[in-house]
Amino acid sequence: MDEHNDCFFQIYTNGQLIDESAAKKLSDLGNAVICISVEGLKKETEARRGKGSWEKIMTAMDLLKENGVFFGYSVTAVRSNNELIVSDEFIDFFIEKGCFLGWYFNYIPTGKDPDLNLMPTPEQRDYRRRRVLEIRRTKNIIPIDFWNDGPLVHGCMAGGKNYLHINVNGDVEPCVFIHFAVDNIKDKGLTEVITSDFFKLFRKKQMQISNHLRPCCIIDNPHVLREAVAETGAYITHDGAETMVTALAKSLDEYGSKYKEIADKAWVEEYLPREEEDKVV
Repeated sequence: MDEHNDCFFQIYTNGQLIDESAAKKLSDLGNAVICISVEGLKKETEARRGKGSWEKIMTAMDLLKENGVFFGYSVTAVRSNNELIVSDEFIDFFIEKGCFLGWYFNYIPTGKDPDLNLMPTPEQRDYRRRRVLEIRRTKNIIPIDFWNDGPLVHGCMAGGKNYLHINVNGDVEPCVFIHFAVDNIKDKGLTEVITSDFFKLFRKKQMQISNHLRPCCIIDNPHVLREAVAETGAYITHDGAETMVTALAKSLDEYGSKYKEIADKAWVEEYLPREEEDKVV
């Protein structure tokens, strides 16, 4: 990061190796926000990350705070923790720890052994959306929901619109959760990659989605991902990634349809009036 001091970085980490030396180094650099992964409070975090992981996270946060480093938490919303991670108990705890922000990532059925039963229900997802808005109004922290905050960035950012993902092998994916690619950064320049038919199709489809509360081509409009893969011959970037457009397709369509009913109502009642007011101003 010291070689790129004209850039700002967000680093996502389990926090287990952050010691006094690392905290001081980050403080001296001054161009990074550290986002430490939790699953809830101690019980939920240690259930997934192992006994003792919570205390290491707490120590890391204390060291970052003492050294004046901006930091926050990063949490995956699943069906079992969705309400806890937007509760006053959870939020107030991490404000007291010194968190500047908190990232929320809806569980997405990708990677190894995807399980749709881990996904928050459409109703739970909407509850989290409303709670995040309330937290912003009432708490001294910045919560950011990677899915529910589509209105802030005019829909999905993937496909090179504002965002893309390069995996460890160099495959250039439209999003960190979309494990398909047509190009590798080792073979082509970034400009050529983002002007590929694969990326251009994503951006074209994004422009056709008017409700920014449901912009995702994985769980909200899964037909978009299927069409992009089929029309461009995109390859999978790890074994099993194809289940998103094959075995899980029907279930994802059903989820998207159920959430559409909730999100379309919220969009019309809560967001369209605000857009019209902005136009008048």
